[in-house]
Amino acid sequence: MKNFPRIVDKHYNLGEDFFEIAIPAEFPHHKLRFRNNRASKIIGLDKLSDKEWVNYFGKFHSFPKACHSPLALKYHGHQFGQYNPELGDGRGFLLCQILSQDKILWDLGTKGSGQTNYSRNGDGRLTLKGAVRELLATEFLSALGVNTSQTISIIETFENLERNDEPSPTRSAVLVRRSHGHIRIGTFQRLAYLNEKENIEILLNHIAKNYFTSINMNADIIYLAEDIFLESVKNIATSMGRIIVAGFVHGVLNTDNFNVTGEVFDYGPWRFIEFASSNFTAAYFDYNGRYSFGRQPEAALWALTQLGKSLKYFISEKRIIEILNQFSIHFNNSLRSHFCWRIGIKDIDPNNLNKIMKILFNFSEKYKIDYSSFYHDLYGGKDTVNELLKTTNCEKFKTEDTIEILEILRETVPSEIDLEKTNLIKQNKENMLISEVEEIWEQINLFDNWEPLYQKIKKLRNLGTTLNAQELVNF
Repeated sequence: MKNFPRIVDKHYNLGEDFFEIAIPAEFPHHKLRFRNNRASKIIGLDKLSDKEWVNYFGKFHSFPKACHSPLALKYHGHQFGQYNPELGDGRGFLLCQILSQDKILWDLGTKGSGQTNYSRNGDGRLTLKGAVRELLATEFLSALGVNTSQTISIIETFENLERNDEPSPTRSAVLVRRSHGHIRIGTFQRLAYLNEKENIEILLNHIAKNYFTSINMNADIIYLAEDIFLESVKNIATSMGRIIVAGFVHGVLNTDNFNVTGEVFDYGPWRFIEFASSNFTAAYFDYNGRYSFGRQPEAALWALTQLGKSLKYFISEKRIIEILNQFSIHFNNSLRSHFCWRIGIKDIDPNNLNKIMKILFNFSEKYKIDYSSFYHDLYGGKDTVNELLKTTNCEKFKTEDTIEILEILRETVPSEIDLEKTNLIKQNKENMLISEVEEIWEQINLFDNWEPLYQKIKKLRNLGTTLNAQELVNF
C-alpha cells in the first residue's frame, strides 16, 4: 500500500446539491469472480491482494485517505422520450475518485451495491448475469477501439434475486466500473428543471477543471458553457461513429445514460449485430425501435439537444443550434476514420464509404455477410481484395449486389501493417452474438464453470492488442 493511488474528493466538494450519502448493502457472502488488473493498473490498484480487493469492492471498506462515504449521484433524464424527475443512483454509487499519475480523474462507480433514496421500488441489486454481460460488453468494445467504461471487478454476493425478465431466483453480484466521470446529460437536466443556475455554473467549472482540461476555464461563463457543450457534442458524436463500426447496439440511450465526456457506459440489454440492419433493436421493450442500431446517432443528437436546452441560461438558442449542427460532421469523420482503422486502410472517400454501408445494410443478411467477419475478411483493403479475386473464396462479395464493395476497396491504400498482423486479424475473428453470451452464462449458472468467460476475454484482448486498440482506448 506504499504507492497507493491518490484519492481525491472532486465530486464531493461540489456539495450536497449534487449527491446524497449512500449506505452500502451488507451481503451474505463474497466471492471474487473477476478482477481487471489491466484497467486497475493505471489507477494504482493492481497490486491489491484478493482479500483487500473484496474488502474495498465487495464490503466497501474505505480506502486510505478517503474523505467521504459513497455518494448516490443526483440526476434526472428522458426515458424513451418521457421526462422523469425521479431518477438518480438507485442501485449504485460513486465509491471514490482517483487521480492517476498522468492527471486523469477516474471514478470508481458501483452497480448492485444496495438501495439508495432513488431506488423507488427496486431492490438495489444486480444479477450475476447482468454483471457478466456488462463485462463482456466493455471488453469487446475496448478491443474494437470504442471509448468505454472498464469493468474492473465482479464479486458474487450470494443473494437470490427475483426478476421478471429472467428465470428466478437468480444469482446476485456487485460490479465496479472505472469511468472517466459520471456527469450525465441528465445531471444538467435536473439542475435546469430545478432552475439552479448557480449550480449549473459550478458544474461547468468542475467539468472544465477536471475533464475538459484543454478549455480555458478562466473564460467568461458564456464561452465556457459553449466550449463544454461543443466538446460534449464532438465526443459523443465520435463515440457514436465508433459503435456503428463496432456493430454495437447499446439498447437504452436515455439521457441519463449519456456521459458528457463521451465515454459509453451503463450497459443493460445490449447486443452486437450479426448482419447489418438499421432496424435491429436490443431491448425487448423498445417497441418502436427508438434505439435501434441505425437510429443511435439520431438518439445521441436528440439527447444532446436536451443538454443544449439545459444550458439556455448561458448559450443563446442560435448558438445551441450552431453547435448541434456540428454533430453530423464529427459523427461522419468518426465513422470514416474508425472504418479505416478497423479494416486496415489509410483512407476512403466518404461517398464510397456510404456506398459500402448501404450495400451492407441492404444485402448482408441475404448473402450472409457477417458484420464482424466483414472487417476480418477484407482487412488490408487493396492487397486482400486482389488476392480474394484470384480465388473462389468469399463468393458472397462477388455477387451483382455486393461486388461494388470489392471494387471500392480495391482502390484503397492499405495501412502500414505487416503481413503477419494482417493474417493474425483474419485468423482471430471475434463477435459476441447473444447466443454465445447465453452459452457462457449457462456454463456459469449450471456448472459454475467460469473458464469459457475467461477464455473469451483472453481472445478479445488478443484481438484488441493485434488491432492496437490501446492507441484509441485508455485500458
